[in-house]
Amino acid sequence: MTTSFPTPEKTSLTIGYMPLSDSLPLIAAQELGYFRQQGLEVTLQQEVSWANIRDKLIVGHFDAAQMLAPMLLASHIGLGGLKKPMLAPMSLALNGNALTISNALAQRLSDHTALDELYTNSTKAGETLAAIIDQNKREGGDKLVFAVVFPFSVHNLMLRDWLAGAGVNPDEDVQLVVLPPSQMVEHLQQQHIDGFFAGAPWNSVAIQQGVGQCLLAGPDLWNEAPDKVLGVTQDWSQQHPNTLSAVVRAIKAGCQWAAENPQTGAELLSQHLDLPLECLLPALSGQFVYRNEQPPRYIADMLVFSPERACEAQQQHATWFLQQMQRWGWLPQSSNIADIASQCYSQTSL
Repeated sequence: MTTSFPTPEKTSLTIGYMPLSDSLPLIAAQELGYFRQQGLEVTLQQEVSWANIRDKLIVGHFDAAQMLAPMLLASHIGLGGLKKPMLAPMSLALNGNALTISNALAQRLSDHTALDELYTNSTKAGETLAAIIDQNKREGGDKLVFAVVFPFSVHNLMLRDWLAGAGVNPDEDVQLVVLPPSQMVEHLQQQHIDGFFAGAPWNSVAIQQGVGQCLLAGPDLWNEAPDKVLGVTQDWSQQHPNTLSAVVRAIKAGCQWAAENPQTGAELLSQHLDLPLECLLPALSGQFVYRNEQPPRYIADMLVFSPERACEAQQQHATWFLQQMQRWGWLPQSSNIADIASQCYSQTSL
């Protein structure tokens, strides 16, 4: 029996995305015809920076976009740019991130503690990094430089939380810079940065090119960490409720396919991201390599697409992001976090 849905108000759409492994559900929805099955003709537009995606969505060049969840919340309340009421009707994936460090920093860490004791051990790794930072201070050395993909990102917030837990002040003891994900590896290779916290596949690209080593995978810090959401403006969602529901249905179908087809998914991504298959497989298959000389370590939840686990835009996730923004002084303490979370994270009826 075929389920009948209301006719979309708008059928020709442009959706923005970044060249990352967790864009696979969007690409699958396009290439496998899930958008067309919902009566939609979608153009996927790849962008080079998260700021571009945010700005093009706000001014209406995009109908919807893959967005960093904290970036959507920041845009809703006017942090770091224009203020525009935003909506996240669904999450796109969980996990997928990792902290990759330069070979030089890995060597310094190994001078304190055997590397095998640090990889995957967030507490021990944090303590050892803190010791190096203290040594730099005593000896008048330069601050370590770490790159994140955007100020309002789970990458920045998770890195800050981990550093602070090790007694490191992320605003004083290290230097945090923002770089587009696709530029991370080049800057690491040129020794402009000592490490980066970013999403797949860029950690695996750095490792396979021999310019870095993964210190901690995202699940080593927070398993089932939220990251990207589907983002639309609230104005657009109110004008196109049937269209939005159709988009969500199509992307959920893409999420289900991505969860079930890691090998084929990697092949599909390779065509769109112009990257070798071997760089894309580690996150999708869970066979993740921390450094070249090590065999893969299986991480079952390295990147989670399953709709049952990954597609709900959970208000508790929005609450954590907003609390962290308050923690670092970006959001006034008087802000009503519960109201902001409920305004932005809403389930679209299908």
